[in-house]
Amino acid sequence: MKKPFILCGVILVVLFFVSCKKLGKRKEFDLNYTEDITIPSNSTLLSLPFDIRSPETITNSKAEYKNQGTSSKLVESVTLSKLTLKIKSPQSENFDFLNSIEIYISSANTQETLLASKNNIPENGLKELDLDVCPTNLKNFLQDDSFILRVKTVTDKTIYYDLTITTDEVLHVKARLRNIFK
Repeated sequence: MKKPFILCGVILVVLFFVSCKKLGKRKEFDLNYTEDITIPSNSTLLSLPFDIRSPETITNSKAEYKNQGTSSKLVESVTLSKLTLKIKSPQSENFDFLNSIEIYISSANTQETLLASKNNIPENGLKELDLDVCPTNLKNFLQDDSFILRVKTVTDKTIYYDLTITTDEVLHVKARLRNIFK
């Protein structure tokens, strides 16, 4: 009679420790965002800074967190791991016109924060440019439904036509897993 109770007790203790271990597990995954930003033509040769705002980007992070087995409440950190700029149009253009660039992120409930930058961009015909990313925790930006990028540039050449640049952002997420028993 005692053997079944002891066996059940042992099984419950093992399940408890295994479940506690699983509940403490963490998951890491990447979120990718792509946006197009248009740099308007300019008629000056001066190296004046100017700002460009991206259209509002829908984060869709809640659905992505759910697909990954976590939720926004369980996210510990979100950091930008890569931000790449690519010339979309005209395809014959390159980044030789660009002297420096800074990209900032903002959302409804957060203050603007520097995401990435690049200074003293060489004039060697680059069509793709990897920016230096900031190690800021962007968790609060992805808890909002959308965010906006502001691009601050300094050009060192005249731009005779509008340029469309694609930004590819990779955000690395570290989160705890949801309760495995649900």
